[in-house]
Amino acid sequence: MRERTLELSEANAQLEVLAMTDALTGLANRRHFGDQLAREITRCAEAGKPVALVTLDIDHFKAINDQYGHPAGDAVLRRVAMLLEEQVRGSDLLARVGGEEFAVLAVEAATNEASQLGERLRACIENAGPISAGRASVPVTISVGVAVMWARPGDLLKAPERLLAAADDALYRAKRNGRNRVEAAAL
Repeated sequence: MRERTLELSEANAQLEVLAMTDALTGLANRRHFGDQLAREITRCAEAGKPVALVTLDIDHFKAINDQYGHPAGDAVLRRVAMLLEEQVRGSDLLARVGGEEFAVLAVEAATNEASQLGERLRACIENAGPISAGRASVPVTISVGVAVMWARPGDLLKAPERLLAAADDALYRAKRNGRNRVEAAAL
């Protein structure tokens, strides 16, 4: 009986990890990211600390899939995830939150630090050069949006949505302004 209980416990732990992880990249998934975002905004609000959100998108990813094929697109996603992971702080949470969209939750990072992180991520991908994907060598850049919030205990319910919207707006501004760049939101 004890052995069976241990097996079930291990299986449940594995299922929990799978439920929080993006299968392709091994990063946190959108669900886990959203849970952590809400939790960290609450914690930082109580401590009087900022929360930064860095959103990024692989530029022209649809064209990559169209020109090189979906297996090459998957290889690009995995390589970008690995490169980004090398650049974030140990306390940051990096997640794949959509097809070619990633996000970094940088707790206790003020605007300057968050913008520097965004630029470091952008430069890392640009400087990596073309990504090898099978027989193809795929040039890749990213556009980045940065938003920082000093939440207050009274506005916690809508704070995650406001922070996400601000970072998303900054990301789309980066795309409109030429891609392969970082834009910061004013919150």
